[in-house]
Amino acid sequence: MNYIEAVEHLKQKGKDSVFLIYGEEQYLIEKIVEQIINVKLDNIDARERVEHVIRFELDQTAIDEVILEVETYPFLGGEKVVIADQASFITAKPSKTSVEHNTNSLISYLNDPVDFSILILIAPYEKIDERKKITKQLKKTAMTIHCEEVKPWHLDKWVEHMIKSYHVVFDHGVQDLLISETGANLSILEKEIEKLSLNVGEGGKVTLDIAKALISHQGNTSGLKLVDTVLTKDLQLAIQTYKDLLRLNEEPIALVALLASQLRVIYQVKLLQRKGYSQKQMAQQLKLHPYVVKMGIERERRFTLNYLYYCIGKCAETDQAIKQGKVEKNLAFELLLYQLINA
Repeated sequence: MNYIEAVEHLKQKGKDSVFLIYGEEQYLIEKIVEQIINVKLDNIDARERVEHVIRFELDQTAIDEVILEVETYPFLGGEKVVIADQASFITAKPSKTSVEHNTNSLISYLNDPVDFSILILIAPYEKIDERKKITKQLKKTAMTIHCEEVKPWHLDKWVEHMIKSYHVVFDHGVQDLLISETGANLSILEKEIEKLSLNVGEGGKVTLDIAKALISHQGNTSGLKLVDTVLTKDLQLAIQTYKDLLRLNEEPIALVALLASQLRVIYQVKLLQRKGYSQKQMAQQLKLHPYVVKMGIERERRFTLNYLYYCIGKCAETDQAIKQGKVEKNLAFELLLYQLINA
């Protein structure tokens, strides 16, 4: 099951005693482990739960030792949670380590788990080898949760899930603004939603004005701001926007890359639109959120392909000049803006 399905399953407080979590989205792995601990140790005071949680790194500790700990009755009584991370032995290419894992001990345990321990196995890898005997047994007896890396076109679902968990309402446009600022970074997404929810309170409504005032600006929007100053052919505004970004600790070389990436998106959108692609098809083809594609569509009408190609080329030349130390970085970026606007 995926993360959202697992959260709903845990709310039912089932009797699962073994969990297998795999995938590359570290944020989701940490969140679901936290959920499991909260559900399974809900009869223990939150301040004391840390004493009932034991962690192992399987590249340093053999699975036999982990099972021994799982089968040992808690010193303080009650239940305990044993977390075993880096379970590479269930992948096709296990990590090279001096630790030898006797997976038969884990298989034996899975056939007869104790009732006072919760075992969480974590494999932070894209895939697991389902041909292996241990993997088959785990999938058969453990609650298996896939924390796959979030795709940009699935972000709306994640934002809706987070908004629901914080019990707030978003006005029209807030969700798009939030996603355009944070991208596919779920950790930043949640922090921004938490910030907005604290401002309006439980059950409150987040308006677009509140969101614009509170959401932290990320690189994606920085690039769009610079693109817009090029669009308006306003050199004074472009230089002012650049200086504002410098005050936010943005680096000129990073801004060159951001500007180039935004221009590249517009260039790609323009090409795909000529081929008859829909906005949804573009998002899937370019692996971008639909809102980012929408912004590209709105801007591509004001650029020719030749001009976009020229701009991307100038960005590449500026990047090279800065890295080779041929031009002072601030002067190089201001010269780039001048060249793009006066082309």
